[in-house]
Amino acid sequence: MDQSIKSRVIALAQTDPFLTVKDLAREAGTTTRYVRTILSEADLSLHELRKAYARRLEKRRAGEERSDTFPIQEELIIAKVAGSNVRTHVPGWAELELFQASMVERMRSQLCYVQLLTPKQLTLPRHHDSLCLRQLLPKAIQKQLVVTGQKAEVVHTPDGLGEILDLPRTGQALKLTTVLAAHDEPVALEIRWLGLEGLVLQWSISEPELAIRLDG
Repeated sequence: MDQSIKSRVIALAQTDPFLTVKDLAREAGTTTRYVRTILSEADLSLHELRKAYARRLEKRRAGEERSDTFPIQEELIIAKVAGSNVRTHVPGWAELELFQASMVERMRSQLCYVQLLTPKQLTLPRHHDSLCLRQLLPKAIQKQLVVTGQKAEVVHTPDGLGEILDLPRTGQALKLTTVLAAHDEPVALEIRWLGLEGLVLQWSISEPELAIRLDG
């Protein structure tokens, strides 16, 4: 099975479950029969995805308490989340529907979990090997991206993250949040999670953002 088409179909279905099988086939450049096979093998149901999406909207309307945590998934995932259900600390985002992308990256011998949260439409390219999540943003925005703020925190390892990154269950992790802006407007938050062992953060007055380096 073509992994790029499979990933694209799954990402599209999870991002907008109200697309029909025919819509998914057209967007992914394949057949409706192949789409049904992909969804079946991934144990995904458009009906169930739509119900889950509706429940999330109901929770947003009910003013469910915001959370600092995100669902942790190993493969590249793009989903919609209610801005009221996450703490972004970006004015106005609580009233918006946001796109959330997440994936695991490898930095030499260590794994890094990366998340991107934005009100902008995210697009999954047909070929996304070695993809940086910032490349999912509209191309016009990518060219204008600047870093307007960063925050590094040492926090307790969230549930599920330690297993994916092979970290001690009771250990700590680095949470590096980067604010990305274009035309003087915040357009995305990038959050990187890493284990602390051998980790070095290096800042230079000539560079706009922290450099992550691993010793050893």
